Amino acid sequence: MGELNSMLDFVKLVVITTISQLIWLLGLLFIFGLVLYVFARFTRLTYVKSVGHRMDVFFTGWIGTPVHEMGHAIFCVLFGHRIIEMKLYTPNSTDGTLGYVHHAYNLNSTYQRIGNFFIGVGPIIFGAVVLYAALYYLIPNREVIFSDIEAQSHTLVAGVRGDFSAGLTSLWATTLTTLSSMFNAANFSDYRFWIFLYLAICVSSHMELSPPDIKGASGGLLSLVIFFLLLNLLIQGLEAAGISAHFGNWWNYIKLENYSSGVNKWVGTFGALFVFASIISGLNFVVSYILLSLFNVVKGRGLINPAW
Repeated sequence: MGELNSMLDFVKLVVITTISQLIWLLGLLFIFGLVLYVFARFTRLTYVKSVGHRMDVFFTGWIGTPVHEMGHAIFCVLFGHRIIEMKLYTPNSTDGTLGYVHHAYNLNSTYQRIGNFFIGVGPIIFGAVVLYAALYYLIPNREVIFSDIEAQSHTLVAGVRGDFSAGLTSLWATTLTTLSSMFNAANFSDYRFWIFLYLAICVSSHMELSPPDIKGASGGLLSLVIFFLLLNLLIQGLEAAGISAHFGNWWNYIKLENYSSGVNKWVGTFGALFVFASIISGLNFVVSYILLSLFNVVKGRGLINPAW
């Protein structure tokens, strides 16, 4: 019984370690990916039920869609997938598709199978990078904004690592600070801020994942989970057997937790950008809903239900 209990404890440790690592690395991506999807869906339904989807497509799609598709394409290249066909912006598509990236890969390659996950979620990651670049080049007080984003990133990492209550409270405070720094009187008088705001609306409104994106990412996620399980099984097994001691200081380069400070920085920064994108997408929905509902009321069609 003692050996069986030890084996069960070992399996439990491997599973918990894997789940904790995946939540740490990908938790914010899933949370804000869902938020962005909801806001984008509500916004598009609001347009469809008032002035038609074409207005939304031409207002934000000509920038947002190419950024979305480039997010897929970049990760296709990084993970060795072959791009068969790519259309960055096809608003006149008969099936309503605004753009697409068709790709192929080697089914026997674990690396390329894992790549399906990152290709699927690529628009969120690349969209965040584009927003960061827009902040850097167009916001007049970028030093202040980036300082606020860094403070917000620490809060987000704390939340992902388990301190949820304190994380939510601090997130609200740091978000308000960031927005206050961004939407100040000086920025409103600078034309670069207005360019940034329009670009941010376009990109944020198209960072969400379509059902095909989610389907493609799900297969890659399974491969990613299996990879982490096997990796942790190997690492924990070597430690349990005492073999890791023979590696000396080299063992410190193997465990993911030893890279926590660097990983936290990237996770927190992208998380802060996801928060900002969600706020911009949410504001776009609220403004669109108010204006288009008023338009519908004037036309005698009543208020819009954006949910379905």
